[in-house]
Amino acid sequence: MPVTTAQRRAHYDDFVRQVIALCAVNGIRADLNSGFGRPVAECSRMPEHLTRHIAGFGARRAHYTVASLIALHRDLPHENAPYQPEQPAPGKDQDATTPVANTALASGPSGSAPAASTAERPWRRRPDLGTHLAIAVARYGFKEATMTNRVKTLTRLDTSLLHPRLWTLTGHLNSHGAARLDFAVLLEDLAWWDDDQLEIAARWRENYFLTLHTLTSKEQ
Repeated sequence: MPVTTAQRRAHYDDFVRQVIALCAVNGIRADLNSGFGRPVAECSRMPEHLTRHIAGFGARRAHYTVASLIALHRDLPHENAPYQPEQPAPGKDQDATTPVANTALASGPSGSAPAASTAERPWRRRPDLGTHLAIAVARYGFKEATMTNRVKTLTRLDTSLLHPRLWTLTGHLNSHGAARLDFAVLLEDLAWWDDDQLEIAARWRENYFLTLHTLTSKEQ
């Protein structure tokens, strides 16, 4: 029986939770961190931890890359605490129909909205990579021109070049405490990159510029 979109997305959320749990063991975390965005064939230390969590869903390289990105994270939740990616705070000038406006359903570090489980929010109202990179500029002091060029570059790359760049980028975000990504949403985008790059890339760019405009307008 084919896997439905809802089942895939539930799996992506489950996978993130499972990897976060695995990272509680330092040795496993080091094994997952060894992926560095590499092809699966070069990740000899990862299969024993990930194979059972990926079975039936394909997109092995996307899963491996996301697992290595999670292992890089410096602020994983304590046991039994849910992982919450950072959200753009709601703004009075946001259109309620836009993805950016609708991502603001749970409180981030500077938000005041009531917290809600990531998995409870409609999928396309959750922040993708473009949204998160705009947050890095607006809240964490990353240079806008540099990040804008990075977004444009990332969205032009094929899988073999994109994955290593994401690993380097996440390490850079981590160095400024700005890497609370929605890893499940990123996992879906990477899983479909080879089939739907133009659509996903366009959404990353649009959400980057829209979120950046919204957040910087609030500061003025």
